[in-house]
Amino acid sequence: MNNRAAIFGFLYRNRSNSYNINQISRLLGISVGSAFKMLKRLEKEKYVNANKKNNALLYRLNPSEKTENEYHQIEKEKNRKSEKKAKIICTIGPSSGKTAVIRKLIESGMDAALIDVSGYSEKDVIEFMGNVREASDEIPVIFDLSKISIIKPWIKLALKNSVDFILVSSIKNADDIRRINRLLGYSDMKHVIGEKIKVLASLGKENLGNYRGIIEEAYGVVVDRHLLVNDKRYETLPMMQKMIIEECNRHGKPAILSGQVLESMVSKNSPQATEVYSIANRIIDGASCIMLFNETAAGKHPNEAVATLSRIIKGVESGLAENYAGGIREDFVHSIGKAVFEVEKNANIDAILVLTSGGYSARMISSRRLRCRVIAATSSRKILRQLSILWGINPLFINGNLEDISNEEKRETVIKALEKGLIKKSDQIAIVASVFHSKSKTTNLLEMHKVNEFLDYLGNKSKIEHDKTNGVGAKNTYEDF
Repeated sequence: MNNRAAIFGFLYRNRSNSYNINQISRLLGISVGSAFKMLKRLEKEKYVNANKKNNALLYRLNPSEKTENEYHQIEKEKNRKSEKKAKIICTIGPSSGKTAVIRKLIESGMDAALIDVSGYSEKDVIEFMGNVREASDEIPVIFDLSKISIIKPWIKLALKNSVDFILVSSIKNADDIRRINRLLGYSDMKHVIGEKIKVLASLGKENLGNYRGIIEEAYGVVVDRHLLVNDKRYETLPMMQKMIIEECNRHGKPAILSGQVLESMVSKNSPQATEVYSIANRIIDGASCIMLFNETAAGKHPNEAVATLSRIIKGVESGLAENYAGGIREDFVHSIGKAVFEVEKNANIDAILVLTSGGYSARMISSRRLRCRVIAATSSRKILRQLSILWGINPLFINGNLEDISNEEKRETVIKALEKGLIKKSDQIAIVASVFHSKSKTTNLLEMHKVNEFLDYLGNKSKIEHDKTNGVGAKNTYEDF
């Protein structure tokens, strides 16, 4: 929040009182010079009145409709920038299986829906999935196969119904992940990208010794701390959880943490303090997602559980000021990610727009844990849904041809982001994409632009080209934003 917004908000919340410049400076942690400059600006804009008392100027908010509107605009902008970065996966069940309930869960912060196929018939599973799709075609569906053997009928059902992920646990090493990937139709295991179903692997005591290889082959991993370590080695749990998350970040893979997250909310509508602290530690460690099971599948307060988890995540993330840079492996794509990290750290970047056909570039940017908004644009609905479990990623659907990215695809991405309210005309943005790529589609482009200047440039360029062929100018299409 900038100094102007901070001072305006403070005076609005304390609008029955008056304050001198030293009080405002001390209470808000702003230098006297900056406070003076902003107060004079607000006074000139007629938001603030200054009255002299005992040789001191006292500042007070000027009540008016204009002032009310300005405050709500500041709050709207603050909320826009305070979205949660870690994602929430909800298990769908009797308490949450109806379309209306699923919509409420989405509004409260749900980013993905998990269906435990072991407890339901095929008909029930298809009904749950249909209700998720009816609630939103942008929410990914995960089939939880972790409690059953990997039998081909469930794989076929997942393929037939365009499921986005499957969660498996009957794996011992990376070879088992490769075997499952072959069942899903992959021939090249090097980069599991594109529109096929992705594999999430559950880590437990049985396969913990091979966690590095499993992380490298799977799309992401699920860590249930209650299944992770032997009862006699419980003291190793915190560091083991941290090591797994760091290994996931190194490879750009989502680390999903689960296991009695808000268990008390199965029956009550508020969490226990120990649960809040536990969730906070998972976010601080760098978890990509937090998964709810009984809280949403069978609990009495599924919506309250999601809203509570969302508030805790936002609260913790607001205090995490540093980006993540250490330990990430380096290749060409990661080098672009490192450059983005440096740009975001040292320049005034409001948002990063990643144009991705298969999602790989978005995963690499996500692993950097950037503080600014990251928007990943894709022309595939399935990839759009799969992007939803990546830390800090805002998926965006566009109609462009991302197999051959040009200025037109960049322009559509910017305009769609404006339409969705993800960026503003005055924002400074970075664009990450792959241009002139070979079959490997390596990310090799990083540009920085001011949104309005970028669209003006493309609009003028389009007008010149149009004039050359038709003699008629083309209009810009972003003027209404």
